[in-house]
Amino acid sequence: MKALIWRYVPYLVAAFMVANGFYTLAMGLGEIFHLDQYLAVELGEMRRYLEVVPAPQLGGFVAVFLGVVFIVLGKGLAERRRRARNWAVVALLLNVLSHLYQGLPLRNCILSAAGLVLLGLLRSEFTHHSERHRWSYAEVIAVLSIIFALAYGIGGAYLLRAEFSGIETWADAVYFTVVTYSTLGYGDMLPQSANAKWFAISMVIVGIGSFITALTVLLGPLIENRLKGVFAVVSKFQKSVDHIVVCGYTKVTESIVDELRTRQVPFLIIDGREDFVVHLKNSGLDVLQGDPTERAVLEQANLSSAAAVIAATDSDAINTLVALTARALREAGEQHKFRIVVRIEDEENIAKVQSLGVDEIISPSTLGGRLMAQRAVGAAESVDH
Repeated sequence: MKALIWRYVPYLVAAFMVANGFYTLAMGLGEIFHLDQYLAVELGEMRRYLEVVPAPQLGGFVAVFLGVVFIVLGKGLAERRRRARNWAVVALLLNVLSHLYQGLPLRNCILSAAGLVLLGLLRSEFTHHSERHRWSYAEVIAVLSIIFALAYGIGGAYLLRAEFSGIETWADAVYFTVVTYSTLGYGDMLPQSANAKWFAISMVIVGIGSFITALTVLLGPLIENRLKGVFAVVSKFQKSVDHIVVCGYTKVTESIVDELRTRQVPFLIIDGREDFVVHLKNSGLDVLQGDPTERAVLEQANLSSAAAVIAATDSDAINTLVALTARALREAGEQHKFRIVVRIEDEENIAKVQSLGVDEIISPSTLGGRLMAQRAVGAAESVDH
């Protein structure tokens, strides 16, 4: 019982972190939009409320950001990832320090404080290591260029604030920089001198150039590797013959994969869930991400040259659609001789699927139940004799 409880501890911690995220997010939004004051006035006094409400404080935006971070980290904590646990500790600590710095009541960050204690006590439960990413020279330069561009715009706008209309504080300088770099140009802050105009032009050149270059360097390899992975799997099985196409990754699929590996039969798994696809690829399996009910996806898996297709999802409806699509593909070509094997759990659906012309229908739950009954009856008869 104790082992079972500890097994689900990371999920409880993840749920706690997500709940804390929503709580922090709500607190931040409440501070930004002054929801407590908003709720205190009647709808008829809305105009007066909008006129007297003070400007939101920076702490509200920090709380909103940290709330989103808490929610995002929940997935990593559920997967027992050590890096997610470390980042969660940093984010929780920042939330507590933010409350202390602003002089807010400590009861507002009681969940974050409790989360720090909880992650400290359960440190040994988060042992999974994420794949380390080694930063290349180009990536380091890209990140530094973004930092330089922001510092150049903010610092320059503040130092030249006397030559701009509307820039008086650091917040104004940050706002002007973000608006300029994003090319929004609201027109509420304008350069008033030739020097300020030249600075604004230089900001456009430095900022947009830095951001475009950085995005190309940072996101380019990720997109390229993703495309390479997809094309590598597709090209590999475009040349394959007599392989098995397994549609859907489930507990049943695990047994199928073990048997095919034992028999040294090549196989390709098709699944539409991105997280499962990443996990399976990291495990060394050949996986194609896509909807197995779509003909184009089955064609990418080179089903026409396969020995068989197995519809093994947990849904009878999806397995039936896979069978229909595969049959249509097989009937489209004279040389398509692959077998269609379908998993059906509900016995009432077996007769319906048989009429589709599939080669084999397997009901794991029915077979398992009958086998267990046969073993039980056989054991009882042997005892009687």
